[in-house]
Formats: sequence, C-alpha cells, structure tokens
Amino acid sequence: MTPAVLADLVRSAAVRVLDDRGLDTRAVPDDVAVTRPRDRNRGDYATAVALRAAGPLGVPPRLLAHWLADELVTDPAVAEVEVAGAGYVNLWLTAETRADAVRRAIEARPLRTREITLPATVRTTTGEMTTADLADTVGADAARFAALSDSTVDVDVLAGQTEESPFYCVLYVHALLSSLLRNGEELGVVPTTVDVHLLDNPDEVDLARTIAEFPDAVTGPPARAIRYLRRLSDQAWEFTERHRVLPQGDQEPTREHDALLALCAAARQVLAAGLRQLGITAPQRL
Repeated sequence: MTPAVLADLVRSAAVRVLDDRGLDTRAVPDDVAVTRPRDRNRGDYATAVALRAAGPLGVPPRLLAHWLADELVTDPAVAEVEVAGAGYVNLWLTAETRADAVRRAIEARPLRTREITLPATVRTTTGEMTTADLADTVGADAARFAALSDSTVDVDVLAGQTEESPFYCVLYVHALLSSLLRNGEELGVVPTTVDVHLLDNPDEVDLARTIAEFPDAVTGPPARAIRYLRRLSDQAWEFTERHRVLPQGDQEPTREHDALLALCAAARQVLAAGLRQLGITAPQRL
C-alpha cells in the first residue's frame, strides 16, 4: 500500500466517522497527509487529520482521533492504531499488506523513461559548471544524476567509486542486489513473498515500508525521486550488511531465506525502475 493509497483510506474513514455522527464532512481536508514517524516504534505511518478537522467541527482533537482510530482498525490492511499526543493517529499495517507491497514491486512493469530537460548548468563546490562539461568529466549517467538531484556537487566525489558518492552507492547497491539474486538462484533460494510475514525485524519492516512507497516516490519531481532512490539504496545496503540473506556453508535454504531474498528482489527492481525512468543505466555488475 503506497502512502497515497493509505491517505485515501484515512480520508474515507474520516468522512465516514463524521457522517455517522451527523457532522459536516467538509471539515475533512482534501489533502490528507500520512507520514513516516521519526520513531519507528510509533507506527508505520501517522496522520494529523484529526487535528486539522477538529477545529472547524468544534470537537476535541483527541476525541475525533479516537473515533478515527476505531474506524481505521476495522480495515483489513491495518493491524493496529493508536492515538498519540494532542490528536495524532499512528497506524501499523498488517504483515500481509507489507508483503503485497513487496510483491507489487517485484512484479511491476518497467517504467517508461521520462522526457526530462536537464539544466544547462550544475552547481559544484567550485562554482557553476555546464552539464555538458560535467558529463565529459564524470560520465553521462553520473552527470545526469547530479543535475537532476538539484544539489551542489563535489565533482571529485561524484567521479569516485566510493561510499561518499551518492551516484556510485545507488549503482553499487543495485549491482549488489543483482549479485545476491544470481547467487540465490544457484543455491535454490526463491524470492517469494509468501512468507514475508516472517520478517518482523525492524530493519526488515523499514525496508518493506520504503519499498511500499514505489511507484509514487519515483514519478514526481526528479530531485524527489533521486532522494528516494538514495534512501532506498542506503537502507538496502545496511540490510544486507546486517542480515545473512542467503544460506551459509552447508546450511539448507529456508522459507525465511526466500522472504529475505524477496525484499532484496523488490529493492533491486525499484532501484532499476527508478533509475531507468530518469534515463540512467542500472548495471547488474560493476
């Protein structure tokens, strides 16, 4: 479930809550927002819609939040809901909802390359540089990545194959995940989402949450898409560092290995799709 779909679900629930009580449903804003809490123990997503709607209605925000929580928890995609603070509503999605997001990412059709006009110049740490000159210096893909990121670029860092280069890190993680999938195939590990519910480690849940933001996160402004791809690649890299995705030594493949590899497969698919629609090549080997 993408944040946009969840936002629609929250808005619909808020409208029902008010309608059932004979209150003005126009108090529910059209642009209901759901965000990721800073503290991942406070839910998968949070919304302040009760705070926004309570004023026009003359209803205490926490009371409205409790009404909304009682309505949302009945949805099959929602596992748990709590009211926090002055009237925030925190939501946890079910394991099956997370699994569905991973499944959708794995099975997603390739996105079309967008027609994007690159800026004529790029800000660098040493001053303005034409995009064409930057491409001659660091390569066309790296220059495109930097130009679309809308940030100040250190040319030496961009050109290097180190962790300091955001461009290289995204490509490296895509290639790393591709390698895991090849090795998994040789070991008989099948990236299936059937048992994604087995993955309840916070790192695993966080990665699934970020994957669930696809495709919305890569179809907006290019700079936002690049920020998302960087965040996803950072999470996927840490995930592979902390978890043994594939069997080790004589260990037999388990259903948990299948689920772990499914997360990797989904992350790789999203990275490839996001880079491709920005017109950037996603190599499977570096």
